[in-house]
Amino acid sequence: MNLAHQEEYIEKRSRFIAFLYVVKDDEEFRSALEAVRAQHPKARHILRCGRFLNRFGVPVLTSSEDKEPISSMKRLSGLFEKKDIVGYGVFIVRYFGGTKLGASHLDRVYFGLGANLLSYCL
Repeated sequence: MNLAHQEEYIEKRSRFIAFLYVVKDDEEFRSALEAVRAQHPKARHILRCGRFLNRFGVPVLTSSEDKEPISSMKRLSGLFEKKDIVGYGVFIVRYFGGTKLGASHLDRVYFGLGANLLSYCL
């Protein structure tokens, strides 16, 4: 697992930190998630999405919104498949800034960050 790219975005005092990791399998995906968790133990949410090969060489897609009321990681999963991106994991950390952004605004921020990271895969 290697960190391929990292970005930060601030919206209404909420801080979003996005990571793109190169992962070859489920074990590396989980290791990358643990590395992000260890680096940001006070983060409110860590959303994730990844696509990698299983032991049979078949692409596997995984995603989680980490209890956020949005569907941006599901939409990002579709982007992974549409662009046939395999071997990467996207992790987005959020530190709540005290102001609620609303579900649709939050969804646009998360999806925008994730889609921007995937542009580094092509």
